[in-house]
Amino acid sequence: MHTKTSTANSGVASRRPRIGVVLGGGGETGIAWQTGVLAALGERAGITPATVGVVVGTSAGAFSGLYFSAGLDLGQLVENERKGEVATAPLPAGGGMSAIPDEIIAALGSTEGTIEERGRRVGALALQTSLPISSAEFVTYVATMLPGPEWPAADFRPTSVNAETGQTVLWRREDGVPLAAAVASSAAVPGFLPAVEINGGHFTDAPRNSFSAGLVAELQLDAIVYVGMPTPNLSNTVEEEALDRLEASGLQVVRITGGDGSEELIHEALDPKLRPRAVELGLRDGTAAAAAVAAFRAA
Repeated sequence: MHTKTSTANSGVASRRPRIGVVLGGGGETGIAWQTGVLAALGERAGITPATVGVVVGTSAGAFSGLYFSAGLDLGQLVENERKGEVATAPLPAGGGMSAIPDEIIAALGSTEGTIEERGRRVGALALQTSLPISSAEFVTYVATMLPGPEWPAADFRPTSVNAETGQTVLWRREDGVPLAAAVASSAAVPGFLPAVEINGGHFTDAPRNSFSAGLVAELQLDAIVYVGMPTPNLSNTVEEEALDRLEASGLQVVRITGGDGSEELIHEALDPKLRPRAVELGLRDGTAAAAAVAAFRAA
């Protein structure tokens, strides 16, 4: 189980630590795995929407982060995952990663240029790719996967990338963007799902700039729980590098990045048939990390 913990003293003793939850990508299997992790952390470490300061979700994490932020019964969601009673991507099953054009796969995995330049390259390819579903149809479908049209009261921020500029966006309730559009834009895997039109621009699941340092400064966070398996070709981020720097400066960090069995979930991230296994591994990994999370909650 890959869980890394820092218990550096943040110098704040007069109040409970302000905690941020950052959820990475991972496709179909990532949603199920993160749901299991969050369910275990809720049960064993007391992590709930009321105990955290912000929830940021990227791609798969936009779904699991919303379910958590909205206060849904994660135990019931776990049972739904076990039974296969979940909504999946609005495309025929079985396409998986092989359905994404090789040119886009190469661009997603590239480290050439700045994050914005890489985002623009991926965005341009996404906009050029013909898909059997439109932006509006995708958003309408995503709306059926959500608990409702309203943003949660908790501070929930799904991330996306402007396909034209390559800039990373963290959507907020205050932006006035429909929740389904914001979540869809975060999960719009280029070449697999369409870029989402929002306010005249197009947004897709491309490489993001790191945002943890900005959140820590804005919200005076003392700790971050990072939940995300390494998925180099989905929602390519540099967030863990940013967390390394924050940790060195005194931020408390718990990373939950998957243990034994994660390789298949990463390799076949877009295969919904693996979701029942993924949620079980998430429960295991969340349970393994719960003591570390509970420790800095009590600090």
